[in-house]
Amino acid sequence: MKYLFCIYTDLEYKKHLDHFKSQEFYKQICDDDNIEVIEWGTDFHTDYRDLPTKTQQMMNWCGENKEYDYLIKCDDTIFDDKWSSYRPKLNEFRVIKKKDYWGINYIGPHTEEVWKIYFDGHYDKNKIDYNLKFIKNDIQFYEGKFYMVSRDLSIFIGRQENFAKRMSESFPVEDLMVGYLAESF
Repeated sequence: MKYLFCIYTDLEYKKHLDHFKSQEFYKQICDDDNIEVIEWGTDFHTDYRDLPTKTQQMMNWCGENKEYDYLIKCDDTIFDDKWSSYRPKLNEFRVIKKKDYWGINYIGPHTEEVWKIYFDGHYDKNKIDYNLKFIKNDIQFYEGKFYMVSRDLSIFIGRQENFAKRMSESFPVEDLMVGYLAESF
């Protein structure tokens, strides 16, 4: 198996990326001949609302320019206060076979009240318009901190440019978008 490990970062997150690269885990994945590590977003800033589009563009570029069986998306902020709960699961991606979509933290489904709390917590309270009816959002999906998609699924997601733009405008939740598209794949 060939893995493409995409460290999802941002121009304004250099300290998080540097911290990620100082971890033993980073050294382990870089030393593994079956894993290619790239950084996505180091040279541009993305507003939080536009993460669905950023993810779609990353998967599109990877599908067109890289060879891999699985793409792993990992936030550069994974080494935070939740790290101890993630760490035991991180290397499980090596044993997952024949799944198009897998991650380390399965969440949802969320109620309308939980989505309101989510949006109020990620944006200034009542400062974002979102449409709960835009897509089916009462599904389970993997948290965006770390998930893996098959090459075929990543190419499928990469081709969803218009959907990702509409998602960014109507219901800007990147990891939900990936789960939703995986469910319809």
